[in-house]
Amino acid sequence: MTEISVENYLIGQHMKQIFALEYTGELFSRSFNLGDDIQTLAVSRLLPTVDGYVSREALDEVEEECIVPMNGFFMNSNHWPPSESVRPVFYAFHMTPQSEKIVCSPEGIEYLKRWQPIGCRDLGTQKALSKHGIETYYSRCITLTLPRREKEPENGKVFISGVNDAMRHVIPESLRKEAIRVDQAKVRLPITDTAIKLTLADELLKQYREQARLVITSKIHCAMPCIAMGIPVVFLYDANKQNDYRVKIIDDLIGINYVHKKGVLAKLKNQSLSKEIDWQPAALDIESLKEEIKQGFKKAFDRISID
Repeated sequence: MTEISVENYLIGQHMKQIFALEYTGELFSRSFNLGDDIQTLAVSRLLPTVDGYVSREALDEVEEECIVPMNGFFMNSNHWPPSESVRPVFYAFHMTPQSEKIVCSPEGIEYLKRWQPIGCRDLGTQKALSKHGIETYYSRCITLTLPRREKEPENGKVFISGVNDAMRHVIPESLRKEAIRVDQAKVRLPITDTAIKLTLADELLKQYREQARLVITSKIHCAMPCIAMGIPVVFLYDANKQNDYRVKIIDDLIGINYVHKKGVLAKLKNQSLSKEIDWQPAALDIESLKEEIKQGFKKAFDRISID
């Protein structure tokens, strides 16, 4: 697990604890997405301490005064806005189109304006919030700040993450037959203990970092951490979702290869698309961007913690 300091953060004359997001409750009782926990690990590296965790789906029930970074996907419930006990750090915030009516309800808009400007993970979220008169800026995702690996593996492996059967047919057989297949976005285990899930997420990142020579994925929180760690990535995405603003950040970094996810001819169509994809991409160097994101988060955190 990532080491963090053990100091509490002082605000005025009061000691405010810092809580990171966790993903607990009925929604996560049968399966969970390690991408959520990877985002919590990433932001924990940038905080002076993590004193505990609060559920994203129960922010309106928080009673203890605390600072909470709001980096992540919002949201799968109507538990919004957060309680008065929460001082939110809005950075790398993503709002789904389906949740806009909740997040941007009259009460929600008033809440966001109280804590503006809002650092948005993607341009789609920024546009959606801005149309409600909320001050915003493009922060990108905190998972892009994970440290670059020191060396490449000598006998690196291919990892395929979150790619269904039809999509796999776009991948050359020479890569498929040796690949390690991962489904990090839907781990079908009834694990509700946050510490265990964070340990699993940390171990998954370690496997990518130490073992991967190439990662092929359709999941943004596989792609972005791997890009940050200096791992070559090929990103595949459903051709029927070319307007999905959630993945535009990936397009800006390495491009998106749109393939067919379903349909009777999907496998055949994908086989013909294979030759159009670069299966030997270079690892990106995003160290300057990484520092920009880190400094942006520090500024957002300091504004909330010192106010």
